[in-house]
Amino acid sequence: MTRPRSSRLRLRTVAVVVAATACAGGVALPGTAVAAPGAAVSAEAPADVVVPFRADARLVSSGPTGFLSVVGDTHYWTRYADGVETPLPRKGAGAYRASAQSDVLVWNEGMRYFVHDLSRGADAEPVVIDSAYELRGVNGSTLVMRDGADGMHLVGCAPGGDVVDRPVSGLPAGVVRHVYSTAPGAFAVQTAGLTEKLSVVDVATGAVTATYDVHSQTDTVQVSAEYVAWRVGTDTTMVARRNGGAPVRQSFWGPLVAGGWMAVSNGYGLRQVGGGGGSVYLLDSARQVVVGGDGAALVHGGTRADGVGLYRVSVGADGEPDVRKVADTGERLDLTMKNETVPSVVDFDRSSRHEMSWEFNHQDVDVTVELTHIATGRKTTLRSWWAPDEFVSHVAWNGLSEKYFGAPAGAHTWKMTTESVFGTSITRSGTLTVVRGTRQRDFTDNGVADVLVRDADGKLSAYEVSQLEALERDFDCFEEGCRPVLRALTPTTLGTGWNTYTLTASPGSAAGGAADDIVGRDRDGVLWLHRSEQGKLMPRTKVGGGWQVYDKITGGSDLNGDGRGDLLARDTSGVLWFYASTGDTAKPFKPRAKVGGGWQTYNLLTAPGNVAGATGGDLLARDRDGVLWMYLGKGDGTFTARRKVGGGWQKYTHVAPAGLNSKGVADLFAIGPSGSAMYYGRDSTSTPFGDASKVPVNGDSTTYKSVF
Repeated sequence: MTRPRSSRLRLRTVAVVVAATACAGGVALPGTAVAAPGAAVSAEAPADVVVPFRADARLVSSGPTGFLSVVGDTHYWTRYADGVETPLPRKGAGAYRASAQSDVLVWNEGMRYFVHDLSRGADAEPVVIDSAYELRGVNGSTLVMRDGADGMHLVGCAPGGDVVDRPVSGLPAGVVRHVYSTAPGAFAVQTAGLTEKLSVVDVATGAVTATYDVHSQTDTVQVSAEYVAWRVGTDTTMVARRNGGAPVRQSFWGPLVAGGWMAVSNGYGLRQVGGGGGSVYLLDSARQVVVGGDGAALVHGGTRADGVGLYRVSVGADGEPDVRKVADTGERLDLTMKNETVPSVVDFDRSSRHEMSWEFNHQDVDVTVELTHIATGRKTTLRSWWAPDEFVSHVAWNGLSEKYFGAPAGAHTWKMTTESVFGTSITRSGTLTVVRGTRQRDFTDNGVADVLVRDADGKLSAYEVSQLEALERDFDCFEEGCRPVLRALTPTTLGTGWNTYTLTASPGSAAGGAADDIVGRDRDGVLWLHRSEQGKLMPRTKVGGGWQVYDKITGGSDLNGDGRGDLLARDTSGVLWFYASTGDTAKPFKPRAKVGGGWQTYNLLTAPGNVAGATGGDLLARDRDGVLWMYLGKGDGTFTARRKVGGGWQKYTHVAPAGLNSKGVADLFAIGPSGSAMYYGRDSTSTPFGDASKVPVNGDSTTYKSVF
């Protein structure tokens, strides 16, 4: 491709003088006929002239002598010959109608229509036409109008100054649904009668030259010198020759340009529509395309060599492509960043979603952001979503790491990289801080409840409930950014050497810290406390001896309403004891208080928290027949009479608290050799849990020796 001369003309502006004259001294009827297929067409501008084009402008139309653009609500006409830019008087939103592939612009004030041929000069007086018809399109200097009886008319001015009103002949019977005027000298009318019809009308004769059967969903039509094209729905394009030939289905869509081509992907490439199927790609970037006065594509785009501007793009009769720059924005195509918006603090307690964004000089730039938790090294990868025609690329963070796991609180580094765009890319980096409040059963400080698991080797791990819920689950997502299917659990190791303990439990925050604590009884009967802080377990502190008298210890509930987690312990004679917490690490529990005897009938105890909305934490107990019973807490360390939850729970070896759900009540995780399940709290005393939601994990005494 030959690089055009970039002779930059100084931007000049002149004001349009609008003086209405009743159909005198202006545009003459009839409109220009469409050039025959293959006929030579003239270029819009001299080959060595490159005129200015505003970088923030949107291209509206292009004629033989200039192009129309808009910035905000101001329209500008720019001449190809010398680059003079004329701001047009504001007529209100949508008041200007541009005639495709011509220099004509039309606006109206009530039933008065002003036809302005800008090729005659920006200060030339427009032709004024008074008409009671409804304006449906503009073709060259001709107004395409509809009367009250669905009759179509071609209205314009004769050279002598008289208004000429010519009825369109040959239209099928039916209601006029749409009028499409996309090429000089011809337009299309879609009518709905017994069937939908599409008719091509020649402006010079006012007669229908071809009619096609179309679908009721047809809503976009183009007419060029050689072809008629229309869309059916969102994914079907039909193309037929102007002489009424049979339409052919195509899989692409764009403006029809001279020589039997269609400008696709906003003008980035040209594809043949006449059966050849060939494609050429001539620009490195394309934002917008219109058809110019000579029938070629006029593309707002760019190349790496010549920068951004307006390019005339066509393919000649010999099949050779031609690209010529006709206007220049002064921008280069290399990717640059204009603005960056990244929060320094991300507080997931205030909002569950936080965005980061980068503004570039190109649209639809894909970015990837990798966040790394400095303390643990856990990474989170975010990718921008598809936002067509936007110069700002966004990523959103919902507090999850790798789409399933909670992102830890604390300092994170972030790194943003772009996909390679025209051989260039951008990398940015920084730091931010994640803020999270404490959550019940959150031992990894990431806002997600955990289930604690000790294996046979004594390793203690935290299994995030979000992982358990998502394992091998297909979320039936068909959009970008879907969660991948989670194939394996990746727990967080909290410590080793826990096989020194014969009983373990998590009472909640018993020693006054923000996070939950863990207690363990060793083989000598000594109870030890491990405080949890910022995702780590602190060195243990001694609670006291004599705990060898107990064969069950459970925790997780605030049983007396003081805001701290308490312990329950059953001795070998079947008596249940209550240990209220103090909030003091040195002496975390008060002397025990007797709850009552007879608890030897149960082989599993768990205190998950508030299950059914009573005043205190609740207790669940399973008897030897596999029946689960619920004891509602009274808020003073004692319980109401038991209520039956249901049978069949003998298949589980462990039942553990799984945090609070959106109703503010406790969920359960149950695991056994035959499988696992989540039971979600319903805040009900009669049916405290919903049906089992299966989790594809089978318990064993090696990996899941103790689950609490």
